Amino acid sequence: MKLTLLIFTLAAGLLLAQTAPKYHYRFDDESLTDSIGACNGKVQRLKLVEGLYGKAYYFPQEDSQARNVACSTAIPIPPEFFTKPFTATLWLKLDENNSYRMFKDLLCIGKERGPGFRLTYFYNSLHLRSGDGKKPTTIATNSSTVLLPVKRWFQIAVVYDGETASIYIDGVLKASGKIQLTLGKGPLSVGTYGNGYAYPAQGAIDELKIYDVALSHPQIVEAFLQEMK
Repeated sequence: MKLTLLIFTLAAGLLLAQTAPKYHYRFDDESLTDSIGACNGKVQRLKLVEGLYGKAYYFPQEDSQARNVACSTAIPIPPEFFTKPFTATLWLKLDENNSYRMFKDLLCIGKERGPGFRLTYFYNSLHLRSGDGKKPTTIATNSSTVLLPVKRWFQIAVVYDGETASIYIDGVLKASGKIQLTLGKGPLSVGTYGNGYAYPAQGAIDELKIYDVALSHPQIVEAFLQEMK
């Protein structure tokens, strides 16, 4: 059993090493820099706090019931990138006083009901949503069986293979289902809706990595373990 686990881990590590992220944002300073390439973003009125490694972006909200906040991010990744297989991993640390009844956008490109997609925190669960602008389709974790941590860092991974989306928390699969991500418009927003001014994450976000492939479950586990070191 131990030998099988060792072989599994080594194989996953080799596969992950062969699949580097296409974009990587460390959130260590006020310039939203892609540490791999040149797809740099823009940031307005965000606080830097202690992160998983180095610094992280904190999305402030004095009133936990408020919908709007004056902070924003924008990363000019082509919208069509997110209609093909991809993987996105990030680390999140929710505030203790987080208002679970309000939408908190973690990743967003497009409109509330589509076209495009949104990864949100809502009613103590994670939702991946897309749609045609009228009728949305959602993949979500079950809030009665999946408890999202507060006041500690945890990793979220979203994998889309072109037909199915999966949500992982700390390397463990928590939700999966058929969904078609539609083509949105504009840059990718992190921690707020529509590149700012609505649905702030109400916590800290760190280490965003985006791959141009759908990572396998073993690769997701390995990615989580590597970042825990």
